[in-house]
Amino acid sequence: MTVTQRFSLLWRRFSPLEDQLIAAVREVLPPQVQLTFDAEVAAITLVQRHPHWTEIAFYCRRHGKVGWSGVPMFPRTGEFRLAQVRFTAGGRRYKATLSSIDGHVFDFAVTPSPKAIAFANWESAPSVRLLSDPLTVESSREPELVPRAWQEFLARPRPQDTDDWTFHDSETAYRTTFNEGEFLVLAERQGDEFVLHRIEPLASTLFYMASHDGTPEPIEGDILAIFRKTNNRNG
Repeated sequence: MTVTQRFSLLWRRFSPLEDQLIAAVREVLPPQVQLTFDAEVAAITLVQRHPHWTEIAFYCRRHGKVGWSGVPMFPRTGEFRLAQVRFTAGGRRYKATLSSIDGHVFDFAVTPSPKAIAFANWESAPSVRLLSDPLTVESSREPELVPRAWQEFLARPRPQDTDDWTFHDSETAYRTTFNEGEFLVLAERQGDEFVLHRIEPLASTLFYMASHDGTPEPIEGDILAIFRKTNNRNG
């Protein structure tokens, strides 16, 4: 991304990357929901991008406050993944997943980091698929598929001295993106230590991240060693 391109984001609402992703998603939506989608996109006034652009969040902000009042909403009001776009740019393959929450579009999770190709044209037509029906009147959050190793860990008696850790199951685990890929948060300690499962690109091992701005590292051996280590360090 050039300096001129970066400065252009000060007055343009969407980058070319976001324009292309939004247009791709619209093509796979049911016809009866496309106008609702258009109204939500038109209502977006603030775009917040992760430093690596692995997460691009959309907000409707009016008079200094974020709120979607008066904007048409999807009948489905829970948190769910709406659509997935796979595309090629700059010689690399990318995957972007658009999520919805409270009846409106919320964010794209993109892997790998698309920052370098944010102003590039795609090299071929994207592959797009609808992941959830936004017309379904259902408000619950869709469960995540947690790895078997974590399911087995949760089935054990809870380790001692882990009261300051929050352990997540399929109902509470949530996704996040880093430059290394898309991850599922399985456990967290006061928002600064994490046990993770990498879902894109898929990994067979779990990961540990020692701080919110750290790097996910593969966990070698028993998961319990992670909690012993943090307890010893903080004991």
